[in-house]
Amino acid sequence: MRVALIVERQFLGAAAGRRSPSSMHEATRMLTAVLSTHDITNTTTRRARSTLSTRSNTFWNNNDKNYHKYRQVVFKSSIAPSSSTGSPDQKKEMEEKEFKSEEIAVLKGEDGKLFPWDLGLSTLIPDWKRMFNKETIFTDVSAGLTVGCIAVPLSLAIALASGVPAEVGLVTAAVSGVAGGLMGGTTLAVTGPAAAISLLVVGAVEQHGLEALPIITMGCGALQLASGMTRLGVVAKLVPVSVIAGFTTGVGTLILTGQLPKALGMTAPAGMNPVELLGFIGENAASINPSAAALAVGTSAAMFMLPKIHPKMPSALVAVGGATLATHALGLDVALIGSIPSGLEAFQLGLPAMPAMDALPSLSATIFLIYAMTSVESLLSCAALEKMKKTPYKHNPDQELVGQGLANMGSALFMGMPVTSVIARSSLNVRLNAETRLPALVQSAFVFSSVVFMSDKISMVPMPALSGVLITTGLGMLNPQEFQHSYAVQKTETVVPFATTIGGMISFGLAEGIGMGCASALAMNMYGAWTSPQETMFRMQAHEFVESPAVAASSSSPSNDGSTMKWQLHAPDMSHTQLREARSIHTMTTLPESVDPPTDRSSVWKITGPLNFLSMFEIDNMMRRIKEHNKCEHAPLDAIVLDMEGITNLEFTGVEEFVTRLTEVADGTPIKMINCREDVRDAFDHCNPSQEILYYSSQP
Repeated sequence: MRVALIVERQFLGAAAGRRSPSSMHEATRMLTAVLSTHDITNTTTRRARSTLSTRSNTFWNNNDKNYHKYRQVVFKSSIAPSSSTGSPDQKKEMEEKEFKSEEIAVLKGEDGKLFPWDLGLSTLIPDWKRMFNKETIFTDVSAGLTVGCIAVPLSLAIALASGVPAEVGLVTAAVSGVAGGLMGGTTLAVTGPAAAISLLVVGAVEQHGLEALPIITMGCGALQLASGMTRLGVVAKLVPVSVIAGFTTGVGTLILTGQLPKALGMTAPAGMNPVELLGFIGENAASINPSAAALAVGTSAAMFMLPKIHPKMPSALVAVGGATLATHALGLDVALIGSIPSGLEAFQLGLPAMPAMDALPSLSATIFLIYAMTSVESLLSCAALEKMKKTPYKHNPDQELVGQGLANMGSALFMGMPVTSVIARSSLNVRLNAETRLPALVQSAFVFSSVVFMSDKISMVPMPALSGVLITTGLGMLNPQEFQHSYAVQKTETVVPFATTIGGMISFGLAEGIGMGCASALAMNMYGAWTSPQETMFRMQAHEFVESPAVAASSSSPSNDGSTMKWQLHAPDMSHTQLREARSIHTMTTLPESVDPPTDRSSVWKITGPLNFLSMFEIDNMMRRIKEHNKCEHAPLDAIVLDMEGITNLEFTGVEEFVTRLTEVADGTPIKMINCREDVRDAFDHCNPSQEILYYSSQP
């Protein structure tokens, strides 16, 4: 076995004093990784066992990343057969070259990149090639055209709700759709202006002026790009789902009440809250324009009814087109969009103007708020989209942030507005049986063509029809699915942040409402952890266990009867004192009749503490390590075993992230959760509709 050569030269050479302590340190890591993975009986490794026992602290205090790097390198090297031809020196040289090449391959990271500066192109190019598959190209083009028919009226309506000219919405959709479609982390996602972000945009425009919108969009994109390149996509998931649901409902409420006066042909003073707007409408009911009201109601009703007739029908385009025809055929007296730049004049390329220095603090706060909400909105949309339909390219949150960052930066160069991955258009793309990234590009081309060749027709669209589109959108946001899912897992811990966010947004403002919601969610989770009957912990901890060689080799060990397995804690981040206390033998109780005992190819973990939105980093680290184990092509994992006895309390954001990432990295490997309480099982079942996880209670 080739590992013998490497261990003999680095380990025994260092032990004999012929090599530096760093070589001893390196060899110890490599040898221990092999011993924890295989029962190697090579003479060299047997001789090294006794020396290794005195050097074990070196390994246990090693950096965790290095442990897994060398575990994979040596694991692969120990299995591959050595060359059977050539002289001993040639064999040794060949083996050394092969080992170094394998080490370089591991150092590239989980996605094969030496550095993140290639923006993910190495993984995206194969997905791009699939766009030209003649078996799917017709379906994809048809899907793109249909999505484009939806994108045009929605982009116009969202521009109206955002307080920007109509052409800004169209230009933004055309430009951002290309960058987001090509560079995003989800194959079937569609990027463009989003209703949920429109009120953030209108607030930014009111505070800083329309001329500051490009620099806000550019700053948002730059932060997203930096987050994706530094693999910090997990940071955007720290906002609890209950707060996101409250934000969505709050935005829906504000859009609905804000568009009612426009739908009725009235002009309301700026700065009114929903209650004041309703009072204004009641006081000025005599000034309602019946034609405008009829168009708005008709457009909204058509958008509700047409999908029931045919789910793939572009209801927004049909509804707005019908309202436009009715307006001009009947000569209705209502406001129109009016003239917009025609042809390529609408696409004005330029660099955003830098703001004054005294405006930077407030502008930075606005940029960060929009960055946070657009990132969360995109990641939530793409995670939901991935569950609707699996594609060869697996959803990558870091790559999604890179794509959204480039989309926002491209939008800013054409004086556009912030964008996200939009679930409505993306889910329609899925329902139309799209297979590749081509529909996102086709819909952008359709929007571009609409601006260039049909600007005169767009200028004839009645404003009440667009208000009807927004009212329909607002109504659909009042009961978000995020709230329903979160409420099913936890009730009080969902309702309080949800209601706090809505109340704060309506009473004080968007940023204040989001902050109040996050604070209430944090307080609820801390209170739950504090009042837990088990040990008080405020975030989840994931401990990996490796099979203890001493126990595994003992014939008298109870692990041989199939009822228990002995595993030793792998805790490289602990100090020597902590390690002595924690590195005791852990007895993992199993069900002998229904659960096969873990093997040396199993990934075994013990999960303790609360599973909530504060656990994102721990979940991310855990899943990366499981993925590294499962990546070995010669001997992938045969099971992922999780001891859930230490879970204290649950929060939907953490549970959903845990289940989503776990099923993704498992990639078909059996997942077994043991010592599961009923509440833990119910929560995981709700987030695991495909039933990919097997559960076992703590009692036989």
